[in-house]
Amino acid sequence: MRTQMIAMSMVVAACGGPAAPATPTNSGGAGAGAAATVTPLERVFPPSEEADEIKVRVPRIEVAGNPTASAAINTALGVPATADELTTGGEVGLDYTIGYNGDGLLAVIMGHETMGAYPDSYAEHFVFDTTTGARLDGAAQFRPEATAELVARLDGQLQAALTKTRAERPDCVDGDDDPYQGQYTADHLRHLYLTADRTLVFVYDYDFPHVIQACEPDGELTLPLAEAATYLRADSPLRRALR
Repeated sequence: MRTQMIAMSMVVAACGGPAAPATPTNSGGAGAGAAATVTPLERVFPPSEEADEIKVRVPRIEVAGNPTASAAINTALGVPATADELTTGGEVGLDYTIGYNGDGLLAVIMGHETMGAYPDSYAEHFVFDTTTGARLDGAAQFRPEATAELVARLDGQLQAALTKTRAERPDCVDGDDDPYQGQYTADHLRHLYLTADRTLVFVYDYDFPHVIQACEPDGELTLPLAEAATYLRADSPLRRALR
């Protein structure tokens, strides 16, 4: 299973990602919720039957003056207190990407690499309210009466991507077996991500079979946060990042 955002997380992993404790510059200041401190914990495991070398790198999060929120975030991410406590978890690679960090919000992608019948990779996407440590449920951020319009807008992006890719990659369609089918629904709103440039990424899993994953459309379903604001609830923590 693969989501649209996996490409970004794996590229960052391959390049080594952030190598030092990070406090990105898009923090909103003390009033809005300052940026969390992100400290990489890294461990390299010796060669095994599954891989020549297994590298595990995870983010240890500290929210200044808020140990409860810090603990909640680290627990949700599965991050231990020290690098010595890291394990492979049965995977052959683990890395992370930090997206937005400021205004009381923290966005993290955890990129996983696994080895089963085929090598595979997948990503988990998190957006946290660092004032409480709670993970945001994307669907709960939008006004119920605005959901249908938002879903229709995102489904329009999805259908355009499917149509474009089908035309560009006709060899991926085998007779009546057309993988370019799909629909964005309200259930998909749960999974979103916030980037450093204040873009909401709505994660969608095309779920193509492994042998034709290269046929999946490129790119993501996105809306600038400023445009998404019309759909947001008045009390959504995402509003803190609006400019």
